[in-house]
Formats: sequence, C-alpha cells, structure tokens
Amino acid sequence: MRQGWLVMTVCLAACTVPKDRAVLVLNDPDWARVRVQVVYTTSSDCDSRGPGYDRTQELDMIKNKTERLEAKSGELICYRHSDPDNPGPQSWSGWTKVTLFPGTEVRADL
Repeated sequence: MRQGWLVMTVCLAACTVPKDRAVLVLNDPDWARVRVQVVYTTSSDCDSRGPGYDRTQELDMIKNKTERLEAKSGELICYRHSDPDNPGPQSWSGWTKVTLFPGTEVRADL
C-alpha cells in the first residue's frame, strides 16, 4: 500500500506545471493523421516572425493521441492544421490562438 502512495505522489509531481510555464494539451479527435503547425509568441499576430516570436514546431498528430505543448510565461500558442484530405501549400486552416496563464494547463481539440 505504501508503494502505491509513492507512485501516485511521483505522478502528481511530474504532472504539475512550473509557475513560469503554461501547457496546452492538444488533441486530434477527427483525423487518422494530420499535420499541425505550432507557433510560440508574445505577438498577437501568429504569422509574424518579428518581435515576440520565439519558435515554430511542426507535428504529425494521430487521432485521439494528445500532444503536450509547453509555453514560456507570457507566450501565446498559435496552432493550425493542414487539410489531410487535400494536402498542399494552400491547405492550412486559420490560426487558433490560445492565451495561457503561468502555472496552468489547458486542453483543446483541433
């Protein structure tokens, strides 16, 4: 029994979000496989690569498998997905912007 409590305590400690970070847990509920572009920025313009831009990440997501995206304090996470049925340079969806607060975890579906 004591070992069970230790395992639960370790899991809870590992699942907490540091106070200087925020986490977006993104889920793909619809497509077998979809390409996702993620931008981390303090700018309100997700397309801007000027002041406030931090980094871009591209992911291949699988249906009902979540991705944990960690942002620095003050950053927004912008994400968009390509049309898996019609891939190409013009197939990106519009941006979704997620405002995050330090120390929090938010869940969202594509």
